[in-house]
Amino acid sequence: MKHRMHIPAPYVHPIYTDNQIDTPVSTTAPFPVIVRDTRLVAVNDTIAFVPTLSANTATGQTDVFGNSDGSRANIGIATGITNADIVIPDPWRIRRFIVVCQRSASGSTNVAITCSVWGRLLAPDGTPAAGWRWLTQSTEGAFNSSVPIRFVLPSSLAGVFGFDQYRIVFRREPDSTPAPELSLIRVYAEFA
Repeated sequence: MKHRMHIPAPYVHPIYTDNQIDTPVSTTAPFPVIVRDTRLVAVNDTIAFVPTLSANTATGQTDVFGNSDGSRANIGIATGITNADIVIPDPWRIRRFIVVCQRSASGSTNVAITCSVWGRLLAPDGTPAAGWRWLTQSTEGAFNSSVPIRFVLPSSLAGVFGFDQYRIVFRREPDSTPAPELSLIRVYAEFA
């Protein structure tokens, strides 16, 4: 198979000449491209914590900073009387969160960790409009070893979340001795 590459700036025009395929790419027929703007938006290197023991998701579960105050926003805008742990100017453009952390061992018990994302809108004066809305969750399978884990929330794209503030929480199930701790947390946001 012979391949010929003609590269006039700023476009790439591959033409495959194997007597069967001839695929020129031009300004009017470019290759499809997925544009991704991913940013590190939150880091917790200092506080290790045990996720909430629960079979159900709730806003009052332990968040990325080890807090269990269900009214607290982790990421979003700050306006009026409402603040967020990490303030960003464009939270409504977020379409995916990627959370990476270290999980400690859980003795001989296999424990699953679930990460959930909640979102809320704010009125112009900063008052939360109607509380939190559950958006998505991801579960790392049940095991008992100390390993890095990764949550992709959501696993497939369906558009932007569109909320002003977000709360990211963790839960575990079942109970174990010792209970697994999460540490070295990194939260990346993918923007549209």
